[in-house]
Amino acid sequence: MIDYIVTRLVVGGLDTNCYILKHRQSRAAAVIDPGGDLLVIKNALFEQEASLRLILLTHGHIDHILALEDLRTPNTIVCIHKNDAHMLVERDLFTSMVPHDPRPMRPAEFLFERDGKYKVDPFEFYVIHTPGHTAGSVCYIFEDCLFTGDTLFRGSIGTTMFGGSDAEMHETLEALYRYPGDYGIYPGHGESTSLSDEKRDNPFFEPFRGV
Repeated sequence: MIDYIVTRLVVGGLDTNCYILKHRQSRAAAVIDPGGDLLVIKNALFEQEASLRLILLTHGHIDHILALEDLRTPNTIVCIHKNDAHMLVERDLFTSMVPHDPRPMRPAEFLFERDGKYKVDPFEFYVIHTPGHTAGSVCYIFEDCLFTGDTLFRGSIGTTMFGGSDAEMHETLEALYRYPGDYGIYPGHGESTSLSDEKRDNPFFEPFRGV
């Protein structure tokens, strides 16, 4: 049995996918990318009788962190890659896109510095550093679910125009194309897909096919 119940919420002015992962054997919950609509997220947690334990950020753009500061509690661990950690405390060009930019926020409790397996009881997950959209973009693997943030979408990828790198995105896409196994893809915007479907159909994987 899969250990987590995954709920997708579409939040904020840019229709960001916020995910709640409720652990089946406890009340513990993790939230990935609380990008806005605080009450929507809180109501979903309440309806699931879930206790928020962990907030995971795929990257630091405002449309993925807008509700962070009001959602976190003294018992919540916030995690982000070290290369995007500054985005929680510094206003930037996105400030003008939202009615209220809550930054500076408090720093994250934990910064990812390496790929690999992490455990925050009762959650076990893998972190893959996937720079390109931002320098600190990451993907999270929970069992057969791959949460890709703004790195990989259904049929597309995230832009590198806002602090990203085309060269790093190319390397990231090649790594994802060659990543073993198949996973359900839960992106930062748009509909879910699968890694196998994207390897076959996504035009941005074309340079790696047959190589």
